[in-house]
Amino acid sequence: MKLKITANGHPHEVVVDKVTGEYKVTIDGQIYKCVFKENALYINGELFPIELDGTFDDTLTVRSSNRTMLVRVEQVREIETVELESHDTKTMGSGAGAILAPMPGKVISVKVKVGDEIKVNQVVLVLEAMKMENEILSEASGKVKDIKVRPGEAVEGGQTLVVVE
Repeated sequence: MKLKITANGHPHEVVVDKVTGEYKVTIDGQIYKCVFKENALYINGELFPIELDGTFDDTLTVRSSNRTMLVRVEQVREIETVELESHDTKTMGSGAGAILAPMPGKVISVKVKVGDEIKVNQVVLVLEAMKMENEILSEASGKVKDIKVRPGEAVEGGQTLVVVE
């Protein structure tokens, strides 16, 4: 998951990958192994007791033994492309393809049904990730062939949500 984190007014590009109960966190190109346990954070094996006040929806206050930081977390939206079966350039922008989850989350609502004609940039569903609702848009015009998810369902990043023909 790619994030933009602003700590005490300084923006940082952060990528978080969960790896067997731990997190691999890359901050501005530097890689850290992180484990969260109760009110403690272990970074590369070193203990950092922390206290959190606030929510990820707004500004969060993070306190450790020797410092306090105001932190704002923003999800970076990425578009993932899908290899189409046909490489005919006349069909690009309309036709077959899959709409994928750009990040892990929970399906809040599905805005289309099988058989619907959809247009480029039409909202097809709403996905909640990190307490934020994200509108998932179609990248092509076409007809909804299949809907692979339903409201309330948890999805992984890259999972097929809707199939368009």
